[in-house]
Amino acid sequence: MTPRELRERKLKELEEQKFKPHQRISNNFINSAILDLNKNALKTVFYLSTILDDFNFKKDIDTLEIDLRKMFKHTGLTADIVKDNLKAMQKTSITFVNEKEEIEEFIVIIPRIEFLYGQNKVKIDIYSKIAKLFIDVKENYQYTPMNIKTILNLNNKHSFRLLPVLNMLSRYDDHVGKRKKYSLADINDMFGTNYKRFADIKRSILEPVKEELDNGSSLTFVYQINSEKLGAGRPKATSVTIDVVEKNHYQGRLL
Repeated sequence: MTPRELRERKLKELEEQKFKPHQRISNNFINSAILDLNKNALKTVFYLSTILDDFNFKKDIDTLEIDLRKMFKHTGLTADIVKDNLKAMQKTSITFVNEKEEIEEFIVIIPRIEFLYGQNKVKIDIYSKIAKLFIDVKENYQYTPMNIKTILNLNNKHSFRLLPVLNMLSRYDDHVGKRKKYSLADINDMFGTNYKRFADIKRSILEPVKEELDNGSSLTFVYQINSEKLGAGRPKATSVTIDVVEKNHYQGRLL
């Protein structure tokens, strides 16, 4: 095969690269790495999860080629934003712990990036351990099915963090309440904020996210601020319970 024929074959493969809107995302990724990424970086990661069909999971590390024009179409991102996001993801690592052998391993999400501007594509290296977090490859991880297209259409930066969590909670068994209680610290950790009051959480996060998901997602939520009387004076808000709601179907009652 000549170099020209090889380039033409690679170009054809890139043009045929499929966007698969429905994927199964690792719960470990939802609970850890997702908290360290901003909205545009999350768009980038979720888009990558849709084009990993040709990734060689048998290798420790493999190269993924991305058609930037298709990526821009599905994510609404620009070349500069994608470049900044990928570079930022080189500074974000995921921790793998082997308690039996007492080993702790840190792996960056994307160790190498190569932009080919004249060809409108980018090549990135990804470790198989990381790629396996993005999609279900029948490993020993717990996964949550998600509609990636819905996530990529979100605008509120906080919706990108909460919707994957709601998807995960919605997979609970039918006899288990599809809800979770969060302290103020938990909520701040989830959204990367530093609010001092639940009133601020309600105004700046819960209400805007609920409005967006109510209008643009088959999965949304209701919530209740929980208060406790901690001595003399009025009760103080101490936590919030978030209850998953599927479109036209309420997933349980708040206690």
